[in-house]
Amino acid sequence: MSIKEDALSIVNALPDEATWEDLVKELYRQKKITLGMSDTEIVQDELTEADLNAIIARLKSASSLPDDMRNTKTYKPGNATTLGMVAGVTAIVFSLVFPPIAWIGAGVAFIAGIFGSMRKEEKSWIPILLALVSMIPLVSILMQHVQ
Repeated sequence: MSIKEDALSIVNALPDEATWEDLVKELYRQKKITLGMSDTEIVQDELTEADLNAIIARLKSASSLPDDMRNTKTYKPGNATTLGMVAGVTAIVFSLVFPPIAWIGAGVAFIAGIFGSMRKEEKSWIPILLALVSMIPLVSILMQHVQ
């Protein structure tokens, strides 16, 4: 039987009010599609409705877009915010190793965060926070010397 005939017989076996999801479930039930199935599901003789729902749920969750900052379709950082984040991370990394780099990085991050805030860039508060966090070791060292 050719693929077209096989697909036509599957579609004809579905009820008239079947949805696209019903068609996909039937293709999974007959194991015409194995994408997204675990090894145990592939070797099972027959898939239960719960198995099919689990497969469909995995497929839906795998295709949904992440809501974090890596999703550039919804998050478009400005140049000031990006510069501030890079400088802030640099300041934190070097805060205990080589403090002068941390001071410069913290200053750049803080100023870039302020510019980002003035330009209404999204998440421009992060460079300011990074700058403040990178200054904690400096403040703690100064507090020890003052006492």
